[in-house]
Amino acid sequence: MKLTCIRHLTGIITLLWGVIAFGSLSSCDSAIYDDEGDCSVHYRVTFTYDMNMKWANAFPHEVKSVTLYIYDRNGQLVMSKTDNSAALASPDYFMDVEVLPGKYDLLVWATGKSPMDNPTAFEVASSAPGSAMSTLGAKMPLDGTADAGLYVDRDIVPLYHGIMRGVDFPDTYGNVTLGPVSLTKDTNVMQVLLQNTDGTTMKADDFSFYITAANNELDYLNKVVSTTQFSYRPWAMTLTSASLDKPEAQAASSTPARALTEANGILAELSTGRLIDTRTQRLVVRRNSDGEDIININLIQYLLMVKGEYNRQMSNQEYLDRNDNYSLMFFVDDNRNWYIAGGVYINGWRIVPPQDTEL
Repeated sequence: MKLTCIRHLTGIITLLWGVIAFGSLSSCDSAIYDDEGDCSVHYRVTFTYDMNMKWANAFPHEVKSVTLYIYDRNGQLVMSKTDNSAALASPDYFMDVEVLPGKYDLLVWATGKSPMDNPTAFEVASSAPGSAMSTLGAKMPLDGTADAGLYVDRDIVPLYHGIMRGVDFPDTYGNVTLGPVSLTKDTNVMQVLLQNTDGTTMKADDFSFYITAANNELDYLNKVVSTTQFSYRPWAMTLTSASLDKPEAQAASSTPARALTEANGILAELSTGRLIDTRTQRLVVRRNSDGEDIININLIQYLLMVKGEYNRQMSNQEYLDRNDNYSLMFFVDDNRNWYIAGGVYINGWRIVPPQDTEL
């Protein structure tokens, strides 16, 4: 009799646990998109920008606005979301998104902040629900005319791109962190310094600086697709003065002394779009008194000459993508010609120009 009662009670308890479990499951199923309760699903997408020369995440310090585009497996836009709040500065930043469970492709265009008052910027194509990812490129407007010459003479708002395919948004409960989506910076600053050592003063209008290019348009994969030729011109010109050590010739048997020489120079600052290792961009410095180009070099090839100094395994393209600030210093002689024997200093390293007219 007692044994029968115990078995009966055990059966009731088991049944009750089953009912409770079923009720909990039903409750979670009904609360998937409810912000309240422990059964809600919260998808969180994270971002990183460590494609830089410090190999560290600079997203919190550099990115001021980020737009995320989410595409379904048919390649159609499901949703987009922009955030330009102060929350981006947090190292723990994530973006909440609400989509149905499934696999999606993520595309990101983000921007930073220019230090200048009137910068230009890449314009990301407009998008609408159902539009294709392939339409979402970015293009920078050009000033001037085709006949007189197209150009950009302003700083460029920093631009970043990222893409992540086949991201699984699981059908589950709770907080789900996805990513990070890795970003690549598409803008650069060039500081070109022209120094003389003859003690004379140079004026800002003694020389013209420009970079020839055809890279003002990017597709959704971050590939440069533009073919229009134009020039980047300085957005800042500064007169400089510095004291340099210069070897002073003495008797053959003596050790060369170091003579302190006053150098006057011109610093030109220019901004460019994404640099591609297989595309040619030329840096030109023109002497305005007679229109002679005293410097006309393949900029990409010169920049790559110092890649090995960083002692990192990088492809040429990775190096160009990681580095976003370049300095080049040239010396000019008393005839205002490039003093080639003095070499060129790129990011602090001295390079002797190769004897190759193609460069």
